[in-house]
Amino acid sequence: MKVLQLVAADRWTGAAAPALQLAEALRAAGVDCRFAYRPGRGLEQRLSGRDWCYPILAKERGLADLRRAVLRVRELGGGMDVVHCHLPHDHLLARLALRGRGRGRGGPGVLLVRSVRHPGHLTPHLYHRWLWRGTRGVALANSSMVAPAGRLGAFAGVPSMVLPAGLEAAFFGPLERAGSRARLRVPPDVFVAGTIGKIDPTRGHQDFIRALAVAPDVWGIIIGKGPAVAALQDLARQLGVAPRLVWAGYVEEGREHIFAAMDLFVFPAAGSDWGHRAIAEASACGLPTLAADLPGVADLVESGVTGELYATNDAAGLGHRLVAWAADRRRCRVAGRAAAERARQRWTPTALAAAALELYRSASSAQS
Repeated sequence: MKVLQLVAADRWTGAAAPALQLAEALRAAGVDCRFAYRPGRGLEQRLSGRDWCYPILAKERGLADLRRAVLRVRELGGGMDVVHCHLPHDHLLARLALRGRGRGRGGPGVLLVRSVRHPGHLTPHLYHRWLWRGTRGVALANSSMVAPAGRLGAFAGVPSMVLPAGLEAAFFGPLERAGSRARLRVPPDVFVAGTIGKIDPTRGHQDFIRALAVAPDVWGIIIGKGPAVAALQDLARQLGVAPRLVWAGYVEEGREHIFAAMDLFVFPAAGSDWGHRAIAEASACGLPTLAADLPGVADLVESGVTGELYATNDAAGLGHRLVAWAADRRRCRVAGRAAAERARQRWTPTALAAAALELYRSASSAQS
């Protein structure tokens, strides 16, 4: 089987990370899988030297650019058994490129599969109905998307499946706690909660900081960068949290070493990718998670076993939970071990490749 993973992205965030993880997992399983993306920024540097990665896309500024992109996708994707796209724009490119080559009902051709990683992409809008036409398989980011997908007429008879995360081996340790804390200038014996994400007003960092104010014995770590850093640092100073709050900045490689400095992970809001991969990464590192009760989070956090859910936007409630978890270090360690075991069982490249291949086979069988 030949598979092309297509993602119109140029940075290692959002859809590009799970798309590349899927490509790597399939290749490790013996599948001839290629990866097409936009050059520039961190993604190109990360993929340097990989002859199965193709920087064939570019940001289109007009119809001529769009036509060139479509032709490049047609040239590379036309020889594949499956073209798996991950964003609405690369879905458009694939839809146009495979016109006349896509697999119809009962016919030969390229199988078009799409990942959906945000609920906003599951709409009955006329454009989306056209986009989904000819799509033969759907990979969903979490189980909360199953029902909305099932209500779309365009998905009638189209196999769909929730694909698990496929974490890199680095997240499964072993990790060195003391050195990680020393590098971050965090005292060795304090209780530390951390979070990660683009630092803007939608990602819940203000709730995390307000929760730290309710829990005066808890230190905090924030991983990420974004336009709201200055405002949040002001908030931390106003609330007296600043002396025990570490700003780790944007970390693309080596996030596991930052997780190693934490006792507990906090997930206050969703980003653009509703697979909530950060929870899986933290779990693999042995951290329990306090997560806002968002769609799909229960796929990753078993409340009372690997962490706890709290009401979205409830900073005070989060703060009281931080106090309770910090006061019971044994509970935290037990939940962390359970989280790590869950990650080892469910969120591996082997499990991801098996699920994707099952989806591709189901999609192929449905059209035969």
